[in-house]
Amino acid sequence: MIIPLERNKTNLRVGPAAVPTTSIKSFYEMIDQCQTRQFTALELEFVRITSIEYPTPAIMKELAIYANERNVSLSIHGSLYINLAAIEDSKIELTKEHIRQGFRAATDASANLIFHAGYFQNLLHYEAIKKAVTLLNSLNLPDTSKVFLETPGKLNSIGDISELLKIAAQTGVQIAIDWGHFFARKVGKDLRTAQDVRRLLSTIEDAINQTYFHMHISGIEYTKKGEKQHLAFSNSDFPLEVVIEGLKEVGYSGTLICESPNRWKEDTELLMQLLRGEKVEFSRKKRITLFDYLKDPKK
Repeated sequence: MIIPLERNKTNLRVGPAAVPTTSIKSFYEMIDQCQTRQFTALELEFVRITSIEYPTPAIMKELAIYANERNVSLSIHGSLYINLAAIEDSKIELTKEHIRQGFRAATDASANLIFHAGYFQNLLHYEAIKKAVTLLNSLNLPDTSKVFLETPGKLNSIGDISELLKIAAQTGVQIAIDWGHFFARKVGKDLRTAQDVRRLLSTIEDAINQTYFHMHISGIEYTKKGEKQHLAFSNSDFPLEVVIEGLKEVGYSGTLICESPNRWKEDTELLMQLLRGEKVEFSRKKRITLFDYLKDPKK
């Protein structure tokens, strides 16, 4: 589904991930920063919540009104303690409660809920997927289209696109693309051209009819095991220009959240400049690979 670039310019909200916190005062301050810097999205990070400490419905609703008045669209990143393939009963129940509370907080804030599916542990892949489907369906969430499973960066995590599509097809959840994670999980492969970007988006759309995309982006350091850590764009060989070029060629509505360590400095502004088509030069790390030699035999 290709839509002219003129429309695409208004279809993508861009902003940073908030600093992980449960401080409501800090969230208000970050919304103000977004307005000042003309960011149109903010992801509230509840990733470090270990017990059930989510803000009350009244607080989340007030926060949503405050953000909306400043043209900032909110999303919520759920706890990293969520594991859809948990084995122990206590961890299964904790996962369920985190999802329930995260979904309630997201609903109150008119936001989507994003979280990782979890780890395989000692399960076979098909067993982990089956457990994930069973757990999600047992929650009877009123609108699973507001739930997004994020593509992970580590190879021991549930999250190959084919696996996430199987879970989504049986539960109604959506898929959130973390471009840095996707790049790291493929160990620097499968994200070489704008066509690779379009192919991934089309694969998801064709499989589960998803046309709204919640996305994360950052530089990334990786090993043969996948993601090691998030980096600033200038410190990584992540193909930022390739991803931006691909996104500019499609007309999907969505949100692009910057998770770079420099997201509150210059990297979110860099995303906005590139999406507007401005010519921006910035220093960056270059990792020479076999692909580069085959592409340019003169090297």
